[in-house]
Amino acid sequence: MRLLSLFLTSVFILLLVGCASSPTPEVAPTETPAPTLPAPQATPEATTITIWLPDWMAMPDAPGYEALMETIAAFEQEKGIDVNVIPRLPSGKDGMLDALSITKPVAPSQLPDIVALPFQDVPTAVDSDLLQPLTDLFPENILEDSYPFAQQAGKVDDVWMAIPFAANFEHLSFQPAVLSEPPVNWEIVLASGSKYAFAVGGPDSVWTDALLLHYLSAVPSGESPDRNGKALKTQLAFYEALYQGGQVDESILQIDDPKSSWERALQGAAPLAETTAHLWLAQRGETTFLRFGPTPSADGQARYLIHGWAYALITADENRQALAVDLINRLVSVQTLADWSYQSFVLPVRRSSLKQWPADDFRAFSDEALEEGFLMPAFTQDEKMARAVHQAAQSVLSGEKSADEAWQEAINAW
Repeated sequence: MRLLSLFLTSVFILLLVGCASSPTPEVAPTETPAPTLPAPQATPEATTITIWLPDWMAMPDAPGYEALMETIAAFEQEKGIDVNVIPRLPSGKDGMLDALSITKPVAPSQLPDIVALPFQDVPTAVDSDLLQPLTDLFPENILEDSYPFAQQAGKVDDVWMAIPFAANFEHLSFQPAVLSEPPVNWEIVLASGSKYAFAVGGPDSVWTDALLLHYLSAVPSGESPDRNGKALKTQLAFYEALYQGGQVDESILQIDDPKSSWERALQGAAPLAETTAHLWLAQRGETTFLRFGPTPSADGQARYLIHGWAYALITADENRQALAVDLINRLVSVQTLADWSYQSFVLPVRRSSLKQWPADDFRAFSDEALEEGFLMPAFTQDEKMARAVHQAAQSVLSGEKSADEAWQEAINAW
């Protein structure tokens, strides 16, 4: 075997020598070392873009998920890249903002390129130096087509830092068998004798939307809402009248969000109940015996407190930024946003997108609400005041204290 091996090796060497002496110039060398070839350059086409989305958007069973992924898949195919969608909790511990704040100092490479944030978290993210400014990166028509509240939500110190895309607001549901028209003021509510369900909040709550909307409607014209004793006195007097008239829903002190009051409405137990646009849209097939209107107010004026979500840019890399901006542009384009929002039961922040929805009374109502809507006022950050109002409201609606007693305690507490 050793002799055979030596013989074959000799033949192989002779063949190599013969090939090397061949005069044929067309035969290219086959042993050019790989390192001499040009190294492939990193390009946007070879990039994976990561986007963090709230779980209500990014889970496979989420409404509108298919529409979202169709847009992302088309983008991936056109650009030749992968988009890594990571679901996150919307807020709180391990939520979107919390995860960004924890990740940046210890593992910045693990940060996403794009993130969706609740409106109220955008200023905090900017203060934490998490977001990139968006000025000149997006077409002006997208920004100008947004409702006023969205333009405010996307800016920090007059600089665009986020692109709002989804909105929601609280409003009233009522039984037309009880009232033929929405009870726009408290006098109509009291005269109806009907039970009224709204979120007062649990022991750890501060402002609920209902408490805040009631309070704001009682602020005298031209006065500041910050620790306004007159407004609180009027609000608590209304709650006392509800209690004395037997119009306080028996579960009201356990209702800490409008989903619970909405369930009371669907059960027929609360002829007047607060809900949200999202809840109404998601279950509109079950609302044939209900109608909608603004939250009843002291002065009869409709008020809409808007909550929502915005896309923001995290990456500072120019190539990745270009791709990220392109993807956001597609997600908020008129028809794409219209289709996704309609399927997701949320309201689009672009007027043109809402106009693509089927025309009906609720679309018209939503358009009016979004046009007039406002964001959470700055004074609500005063937790001392918020807790005082919350405790006063609870004590009056439960019959534990009179409106005057609760008012005095609240004024002393704040």
